[in-house]
Amino acid sequence: MRTALSAIVAMLINPCVADKGHAAAPLSKAEKIVAAAKQATGGAAWDALDGCHEEGTHGDGAVTYTTTFSLQRYGMRIDSMRAGQSRSMGFNGKVQWQTVAGGKVRSRSDSAGIEEGIVTDYLSINGFFFPDRFPATFTYLRAAKEADRRFDVIEITPKGGRALEVWFDRKTHLIQRVVDTHGSPAVRVEARNYRSVAGLSVAYNLDVFGPDRAVADRGVVTSFQCGLIDNAAFDPPSKP
Repeated sequence: MRTALSAIVAMLINPCVADKGHAAAPLSKAEKIVAAAKQATGGAAWDALDGCHEEGTHGDGAVTYTTTFSLQRYGMRIDSMRAGQSRSMGFNGKVQWQTVAGGKVRSRSDSAGIEEGIVTDYLSINGFFFPDRFPATFTYLRAAKEADRRFDVIEITPKGGRALEVWFDRKTHLIQRVVDTHGSPAVRVEARNYRSVAGLSVAYNLDVFGPDRAVADRGVVTSFQCGLIDNAAFDPPSKP
């Protein structure tokens, strides 16, 4: 998740002078940690991308899925298949929707639906890598240690969403964990098996744990590629 691109990100981590001769506001501790994580997973190479397509499985292979998302604005779509039954869901920044039995479409544009859409989308695209596109507040919570690993725990609240805990490995700067303590239900997601894809570093395994700490789902990425995205795909399907 270089040369000239790395230099741009280095300016973000160690800000000097902004345009027009004005001194740039120094980044907070939390913002520096997020910037270092972006650098470790591809740096400014992320910035030029329109969006990405991801394929994989959930539920130990019982469900196959394809996710399409924009990196320029809020917009994502997930198409999944289980036991011959297909399902689609998406978010275009204004409406959260999903297909239900009989091919009907159920959509939500209330505040709760928009919040859920923002949180899901924001996490899926590492929206904290693009603070100008996806405004959020960043708060350093604490340092943590597990076994021989040390982490910095940041609270990130996307505008219009809810607060999330994101754990960054101090040594690798990679995201290890995301905790949605205010979700229904509250969940913890563990990221592992990072792989290099066209200059980006992407976690290929995502393990989801429920409030009882039992495994609720295991996600495995089988394909990840980026390119041009048709934003119309994020809109609710036309009603039959």
